[in-house]
Amino acid sequence: MNGEKIKLYQEISVYMQLTYQGGDVEVVYERDGERYTTTLTPQYDEQYGYYLLGISNGDFIQPRGVQSLKYAWYEMRYSVKMTYTSLGMLFRGRVSRKDVAGPVGIAVNVVGKTYEASKEYGWQSVLLNMLNITLMLSVNLGILNLLPVPALDGGRLVFLLAEVIRGKPVPPEKEGIVHFIGLVFFMILMVFIFFNDLANIFIK
Repeated sequence: MNGEKIKLYQEISVYMQLTYQGGDVEVVYERDGERYTTTLTPQYDEQYGYYLLGISNGDFIQPRGVQSLKYAWYEMRYSVKMTYTSLGMLFRGRVSRKDVAGPVGIAVNVVGKTYEASKEYGWQSVLLNMLNITLMLSVNLGILNLLPVPALDGGRLVFLLAEVIRGKPVPPEKEGIVHFIGLVFFMILMVFIFFNDLANIFIK
């Protein structure tokens, strides 16, 4: 889609919500071993609040053997892409406070609503969706932890890089002060996120 490879159906929705910048979308697809190219014009949907392309999900397949590993990689890549794309939108001010959730918001809004929507299809559907949430959270935590911010592992890596460049370590007391400031920042941020989660739950 406009030069971006699509491996999973949900990537189409992510593309339209987070990447699409307007105009027509050139779609290259394969059918019966032949490759075709077409141009689609997305239409804005008031209900969803973003543009829709008019592509619906097709038949499900059951991956087996090595194919399962391939699709597991696609799922992880999708989670990584979702995380850094969302972070980019956050820094550019393209998301509101209602789009941000902490532990309380995740438990109530994400896990709770996913469970309610999945339970009518059986425990297998609930389990699969919970595993998908677990994967997304794991990838989120991994990426966030590697950000070059004090008090995170990414901040520690910055000091190690500085040590390599300088040829000597940063004085421990100075590094400790920087990490302490970062820790205070995250504690304040957690308080804000906690009250933001409560506002999202009780204030509609």
